[in-house]
This record gives sequence, structure tokens and C-alpha cells, in this order.
Amino acid sequence: MLSHYRNFSLLSFAAVLSCLIASCSDSKIAQCQKIAQISQKISQQAQSSRHSQDPQKIEETAQRFADSAKELDNLNLSDTTLADYKKELSTVYQRYWQSTILMLKALKNKDIKTARLAKQQVIDTSKNEKTVGEKIGRYCQGSG
Repeated sequence: MLSHYRNFSLLSFAAVLSCLIASCSDSKIAQCQKIAQISQKISQQAQSSRHSQDPQKIEETAQRFADSAKELDNLNLSDTTLADYKKELSTVYQRYWQSTILMLKALKNKDIKTARLAKQQVIDTSKNEKTVGEKIGRYCQGSG
């Protein structure tokens, strides 16, 4: 169920990391690194619980996405492009949280139609996360 959370492109992380090593400006490097750290942390947390069938563990993971969205929202970035990407990524994490909570409630109430809808929202959000991650990666590499 949570396997879609880990779809944040490894290439995006590699791009961000290469930016840190290569030729981005110091300010841009620091800002890229802040976003990458939050993204990597939630990605690892979601990965560790992706096969869980335990509703409590799934709910905890959903809450971590909400917390990561807040953490992103609280980042003060001077780079306006990165600030826009940060907002997009925060929205993705909020959608993960909302869709997962909706799915858990629907399953608890045996509302299969709503559970399927929520699952599809998670899948769609995963695609959006990949797109945002790729944009961040390209930008942090200097080609965005």
C-alpha cells in the first residue's frame, strides 16, 4: 500500500547530491540540501513501512508526511524557484497524508469505493512527487 511513497526519483536525489558536490552557488547548494534532507528523511521512513498492514503504522507514516509538509513550509528559502518547488513538494506530502487517512477511515468503515478512490489518489500523488522531484533535481544541477 505504501510502495508508491518511495517513488521519489533516485535520480532526483542523485541530482541534488551532485549539485552539492558540483558547481551550484553556495546559497543554492544550501537551499537544495535543506529540501533534499527533508525529502530523504520521509522517503526512508515511508520505505521502512511500505509493506505494513498495520493501520497504526500506516497512520504514523501518514503523520510523518504531514510533519514533513510543515517542515517544508517552515523553510525560509531566498531562491524563488526553489521556494515554488518547495510549495509543490509540501502539497504532495499533504496529499499523501490526506489520502492515506481517508483510505484508513474508509477501510475501517468498510467503504470499499472510497478506499479505492483514496488509493488512486495516493498513486496519482506518487506521480506528482516524481515530477516535482525531477524538477528540483534539474534545477539544483543547474539545468532547470
